[in-house]
Amino acid sequence: MTAATRRTAGKIPFLVLMTAPLLAGCQHQDMTDTVTGWWHGFEGGEIAKLRAPPPGENLRYPHVGRTPTKAPDLPTPEARLSLTTQLEAQRNLAQRESAAQGALPTIPPPPKPAPATPATTADTEQSGMTMTAVGQPETPAPESPSAVHPAPNLPTAPTTTPAAAPAPAPTPAPATKPAPAKKPAAPPPVPEAELPPVVAKSIPPTPPGEFPQIGDLPPPPPQFPGFDLPRDAMVSDPIRPDIDTSTPEGTLIRFQPATDHVAGNPQGDYQHIISLRGNQHLTIRGFGAFMSADAALAPADQNREIALGLLRARVVARALIERGVPASAIILKAEAIGDGVRVTVGG
Repeated sequence: MTAATRRTAGKIPFLVLMTAPLLAGCQHQDMTDTVTGWWHGFEGGEIAKLRAPPPGENLRYPHVGRTPTKAPDLPTPEARLSLTTQLEAQRNLAQRESAAQGALPTIPPPPKPAPATPATTADTEQSGMTMTAVGQPETPAPESPSAVHPAPNLPTAPTTTPAAAPAPAPTPAPATKPAPAKKPAAPPPVPEAELPPVVAKSIPPTPPGEFPQIGDLPPPPPQFPGFDLPRDAMVSDPIRPDIDTSTPEGTLIRFQPATDHVAGNPQGDYQHIISLRGNQHLTIRGFGAFMSADAALAPADQNREIALGLLRARVVARALIERGVPASAIILKAEAIGDGVRVTVGG
């Protein structure tokens, strides 16, 4: 053994003793965590501090035997299908009612009241006109003091011969006031609409084992003068219009609202339609408005929505022609109100 080998062999135990504490302190960490800890300690600050323990660290582990062992009771497939059909009918009815009502009207703002011009004192003094209310007697204008007590006749120039004293002017009789006109009789007051009186009745206690008694029927609706109650006021269920609320048949291909751009990726739907076709014709029915604010049953609105439905049907037809479906085997149709495009096999 050479001298260099002996020196190297003597350093190996020393290196093992020096690395033992480091390996003992990092036995629960891998190389990445160890290097990350060194770097965080070099940076210092909040990142170098120990992390808080996770919540619930000292709690007991949950008992596995309390986990439910059976699936919860769910509605049968028939019940879920019935609920789905009801939801689709409600959606289609909402679409039809929205179209029947039309767009929301734009109510103009109320006109601003004209500013009142206050009358000045000068205009009031200069104006000699008086206003009287309808049905009130006119009050006579006050007489001037010169008309009630006239001034005595004074001589304009002195005379040498005394003149006879002028006779005193007769005192005018006071003006007689006209009798006030009788006010027209006020119309009888209109009785206010009142709700039916509330009658408090005590419900007798129900003996055990018996059904509670059914109370009296509700009172009739109050009558308001000048207003007619709707015919379905006392009907339990509202009258629904005669509208086809069934969902159209066929494969649904959705489009973005008010556009002819397909929503999502319909490649799988196209392949499914081609696999079901065989040698039959394909009927592509495009729909226009889908719960839009401009939906209405006016002729102009229907023409616009039918044109949009034809554009959507044409997009689907082009996609199917590119995949080998002959153009002679495609029938295009359009309706004003609906959702996307429906493709059916056959008529």
